This record gives sequence, C-alpha cells and structure tokens, in this order.
Amino acid sequence: MRTPVANQIRKRKAVADALVRQKVFVSSRRFRGDGQPVSRVLVSGEYYDVSDTLLDQLEHGATPGELELEPAPENPAGLQ
Repeated sequence: MRTPVANQIRKRKAVADALVRQKVFVSSRRFRGDGQPVSRVLVSGEYYDVSDTLLDQLEHGATPGELELEPAPENPAGLQ
C-alpha cells in the first residue's frame, strides 16, 4: 500500500514529465484530391503539414528536426 507521501511524489513526477513532453496540437485537417489526409499541426510554436504517419511519429515523441520537416507556409493554400 502506498503512503500519501509516495502518492504525492508520484503525482508530481507525472506532472513534471507532462510539462517537459513535446506538445502536438492539430489545428486543421484536410483531404487531398487522392483522399489522403493532411494535418496542420503546431509543435513548439511552428506549424507543419504532415501525413497521418508523421503525425503519429510526432505524437510519440519524434521532433520535427528528427523527421526533417520544414515549417508550413503562412497561407493554408499550401495544403491544396
């Protein structure tokens, strides 16, 4: 059985880990002419247009630099 102190330490560690973890926000999702989805995501203050495969890798901790992603153009017309 865990003590209240051990529980509090575990909770604080979980919060600290969540704050350090890279956050990926999906801001929009579009479908190309061939039906493939393209998601515009916000990671560390930059927007990127990614496929479902790249989105999954980002959500599992890969960085845009590791995936060799370039920031998306300012206008969303680049998704079409």
